[in-house]
Amino acid sequence: FTLFPPEQLSNLYIGPLDLTPAGQPVSLVDIAAPDLQRFPRYAQALEHALVAELEPGDALFIPSMWWHHVQALESFNVLVNFWWRQSPAYMDSPMNALMLALLTVRDLPPEQRATWQEVFRHYVFEADADTAAHVPDAARGVLAPMDDNRARSLRARLLQRLNR
Repeated sequence: FTLFPPEQLSNLYIGPLDLTPAGQPVSLVDIAAPDLQRFPRYAQALEHALVAELEPGDALFIPSMWWHHVQALESFNVLVNFWWRQSPAYMDSPMNALMLALLTVRDLPPEQRATWQEVFRHYVFEADADTAAHVPDAARGVLAPMDDNRARSLRARLLQRLNR
């Protein structure tokens, strides 16, 4: 196994997000024979790589969002994956938010993108109990703590807007 922390995303030359071999985006770099002329930043990713060679019966915990490459060293191998969620079942995949941001934010003029970056920072990435404390509880809407009912309502509203 070769593992790369999430911070190495830009050095891994990830391919298409929506046209993938098995549902998840993958690096375009051939890890067995990296072409550093074509992918020069991959050398930086390798500086942060962790390598683990497993023996029969070994297990490896790969933290969420870590990039990984698996190489079989024997003619017969068994690999068992167990994927788990650390978030409530009503939460959608963050990949859906990324796809929607690609549709709505990425191609805005730079000054508008910068403003939206601040909005996302405030309401999403640095949100805490104080973010909406000034709004009366009954009026918080999507700023209230998310639960199954709020998620269902928000999803319906988004679908309605996306299907315009």
